[in-house]
Amino acid sequence: MRLGLGAEWLGLLLLLGVSAGARGAAAAAANPQAEELLKAINAEYKFNRTSWDSSILNDAPSNLKLERILWTAQPRRFEFTVFTQLTLNRLPTLFNMCSSYTGPLSAAVYLALVQPDAQGGGALSSSNEAKVAEAVLQAESFFHRVESNGSICQLDLMLFSEVFDSDQAKLLYPVNYLRNYARMQVRTRLLAMIDVDMFMSTSLSQEMSQPASIQRYEELCAERRATVLPAFEPTKPGAVGKDMAMRISRVSKSELQTIHGRNKVTIQFKLRVFPRGHTPTDYLRWFATSEPYQVTYKRFYEPWFITCNEIMPWYDIEFRGYGMNKIVLIAALNYYNYTFWIHPSAWLVHNPHTDTDVRKMVARQASDVNKFKVKLQPNALYRKLTLLFGKAKRGMMRGTYDPKVDPRQLAVYDKVAWLRAPPQLVGSPTPESVFV
Repeated sequence: MRLGLGAEWLGLLLLLGVSAGARGAAAAAANPQAEELLKAINAEYKFNRTSWDSSILNDAPSNLKLERILWTAQPRRFEFTVFTQLTLNRLPTLFNMCSSYTGPLSAAVYLALVQPDAQGGGALSSSNEAKVAEAVLQAESFFHRVESNGSICQLDLMLFSEVFDSDQAKLLYPVNYLRNYARMQVRTRLLAMIDVDMFMSTSLSQEMSQPASIQRYEELCAERRATVLPAFEPTKPGAVGKDMAMRISRVSKSELQTIHGRNKVTIQFKLRVFPRGHTPTDYLRWFATSEPYQVTYKRFYEPWFITCNEIMPWYDIEFRGYGMNKIVLIAALNYYNYTFWIHPSAWLVHNPHTDTDVRKMVARQASDVNKFKVKLQPNALYRKLTLLFGKAKRGMMRGTYDPKVDPRQLAVYDKVAWLRAPPQLVGSPTPESVFV
């Protein structure tokens, strides 16, 4: 069977210098615990197509299959893991992220397949089987390249697939499912979810390479602290912006201050389009201090943060596609009595990219509602997101909030004895004024 790698991917693999022998070496480097985890995750899998209306109107779950799991054999440089999620075509973005960070990184990679009801009967079609085989090849090739580079991250990688019945349904990207599964394979107590389109400052790896720093952060977990990493973005888009983003991640904090400003190289992340998401971090104070400082949670705050596995809430899997998925998690931190402290010397930088189709859809529907008072159809994604956010908000105000988690994932903990126990958290009712 001939697998048709696209021109972009062929270029990447040639650039990375991956040979057929290297791919074989990657495939041979199986980890018994990783394989045990794969079998446990797939134990309850049954072939089923995800559909738009069933998901939006009836809350039918996503149906993920773990196709491949690859764990680094390298010793961890330090006891702190970044976890993330991405679609298969964004592996080059993962490589960029990995190049900005020298510690453990757990990634859940995703392949969406479309198979109308008339094709394949009750099983995967031959054409989709070929796509899965090609995706496994790409994932193994990518993993081996990272594994053979001693100067970048130590990568653990999961490759998931999901079958949809239409191109529209394929827009329901299961972002929080993937975050939760990437978090499941984290093998350190200290962790941070950081989206794949972010560079990490050099100072973060330098700090985490000091055992005393790890110990200090682990001690802070007893206080339920979220250590927030301020986020920036380049002021230019496209290829120029990508080069700027890499530069911003490598400078010192004092140098960063000299290039920060609307008419300079970098600004606060989303300052132009969604300032509420990060303004509570207080960037002016950040540049003026060398010590951590506490800030107050505000509605729609959505920073990235460092914490410990046993006190980190699950990401709510009901949020799919685009929108509100991280905002609700940060609101849950507040509900679970976290405090927010800003890291004084490490930061993140957004690696600019074009908007996804689902993000464009949600933005268009939000504009229709908020600007033109359009009444959306019951199966509109933006309408669903607002309903889910309202449900979560009411749960937090009543003290009954409990994020929805994939039952198949929770069942894995009964099958795999060495997994870290899932979090058992109790929250406190959130005043309604917090959400105004």
